[in-house]
Amino acid sequence: MAIDDDALDKLAFLARLDLPAERREAVRGDLERILQFVDHLQQAPVDGIAPMAHPSATDCRVRPDEVDATDRSEALTALAPAASAGLFLVPKVIE
Repeated sequence: MAIDDDALDKLAFLARLDLPAERREAVRGDLERILQFVDHLQQAPVDGIAPMAHPSATDCRVRPDEVDATDRSEALTALAPAASAGLFLVPKVIE
């Protein structure tokens, strides 16, 4: 697929690139090679292949979830300088 000057200007504008004249042909060639590769990928036979969310295996390699005691309010309020009825007491800062 050939990239004309208008398409190259638009791509440079959208990418916020300052494309000097001496680099235009090199960038155009790089983009055309990328588009050829994408075209090559689109022609790959994928009939009968199930879509995947990720190319690697989806098995979980972390530890299994286990129920743990979550009420640690007594232990945490014991660390506070002042607490009452499970709440932290702080000095008044607004009059």
